[in-house]
Amino acid sequence: MVTHGATTMWERWNGDQMRNDPSMNSYNHYAYGAVADWIYRYAAGVDAVPSDPGFHTVVLHPVFDARLGHISFDYDSANGPIHSDWTVNGATAEWHVTIPANATGRLELAQDQLPKYKLEGQPVTESKLLQTTNHGVEVPAGNYTFTVDLQ
Repeated sequence: MVTHGATTMWERWNGDQMRNDPSMNSYNHYAYGAVADWIYRYAAGVDAVPSDPGFHTVVLHPVFDARLGHISFDYDSANGPIHSDWTVNGATAEWHVTIPANATGRLELAQDQLPKYKLEGQPVTESKLLQTTNHGVEVPAGNYTFTVDLQ
């Protein structure tokens, strides 16, 4: 698609061969775009809150999967860049996160998952930078590197 000048996802993979075919009626088709939605929401773990659009609250819930090995995601929000990248090495993931100014991250974790997440070598529950809540951990604006025990 890109080699044929596309800047969007087409309805059909062979859309360049179907320009005069009435069954090819979408050159801006969302179906394949759903893959990108999965990548940023689930693999990279960056999501918005429906009641707070615009990424004022950045919900963080990555799925660290060794089969993917590495994910790197950037989004230029109205508040500034949001970044999430992680690499799986054996039973550990290293995760880099950027929360922009005027935004707050919310790392949604069950209580039994909290000990698996460390910031600068300390469990997130002991970090002076983060605040533990009933829904996980509140992450203020800034750059962070987490290590995560995947066992």
